[in-house]
Amino acid sequence: MIEARWATYIADDLRRAGHALDGLLREVGLSRADIASPDGRISYAAFMRLIERAALLLAEPAYGLKLGCSHDVRDNGLLGFIAANSPTLGDALANVERYISVTNEGTDATLEVAGPVSSLSFRDANPTLRELRQNSQRVSAQFVKGARELTRSKATPVRVEFIHARPNEQIDYEGILGCPVRFRAESDAIIFSEETLRLPVMGADNRLSRASEAACRRIIGPRPRKEDLVHSVRQYIVERLAKGAPAFDDVARHFNMSAKTLERRLGERDVCYRELVDGTRCKLARHYLANTDLRLHQIAYALGYAEPAPLVRAFKRWTDSTPMQYRMKHR
Repeated sequence: MIEARWATYIADDLRRAGHALDGLLREVGLSRADIASPDGRISYAAFMRLIERAALLLAEPAYGLKLGCSHDVRDNGLLGFIAANSPTLGDALANVERYISVTNEGTDATLEVAGPVSSLSFRDANPTLRELRQNSQRVSAQFVKGARELTRSKATPVRVEFIHARPNEQIDYEGILGCPVRFRAESDAIIFSEETLRLPVMGADNRLSRASEAACRRIIGPRPRKEDLVHSVRQYIVERLAKGAPAFDDVARHFNMSAKTLERRLGERDVCYRELVDGTRCKLARHYLANTDLRLHQIAYALGYAEPAPLVRAFKRWTDSTPMQYRMKHR
């Protein structure tokens, strides 16, 4: 699944060009209700079909590049909010890697540091979609424009790479992106120099990162004098919670033991893993609601929920009140 945000922008472009939407949406597997809200969730494969079809209908082979360049960082919802409030451009890319699975389950992202350069690489989880070019062009243009917007400088990548081959159409990739472009790469990637990544994000408000760090330190608690498995597991959960609660088998592998052994050792402390995750989320949610101005969808994402509704249901189960009732009572 993916946020409907960019599908709504594509629909706006098609409307302005005079194209009827209903038939097209049915053709790609969507409906008007699916794109009614930018915060809604739609099928990633359907979105990929939509952006490719839009490029054909608009007779614009560089549609993805132009779409990515036509929107600001803050048009990207959660990812834009977090990027715009990161201390440096490098921190912004690291946060995108951390949170992208929350807003886009169809793309794997990896930030790799290799000497004087770093690359943020993207690859569709579904191999059959990797040769489609419009969305990879959109993402690349979006990051190139975003880097300049965030730093208010001529921040330029060292290189942009695409999985797809260079199209036969005349597209000025280098002119639009402002850097060399390589085709038939293993992943789509934007490569920046170390110097560029150190550029500060102008006007960043670090309240989100400060609030998250403070809350996490409070929930994890002080480091015990001797090894404490429950403390270590709680810390592991908190550090990865924004991507969703870690699978129990993954936790066991991290601590070099089998799932049965981890279950037994937690049981010896009268601790259940599911209750530990629930308790951690509950404490973090109460802290954010009582001590910060974060909006509900921001809190939901920070706790590893794809949208606010599951958080609201869980919070009522934990506290017999809604998040907003809790906030009003404890502010």
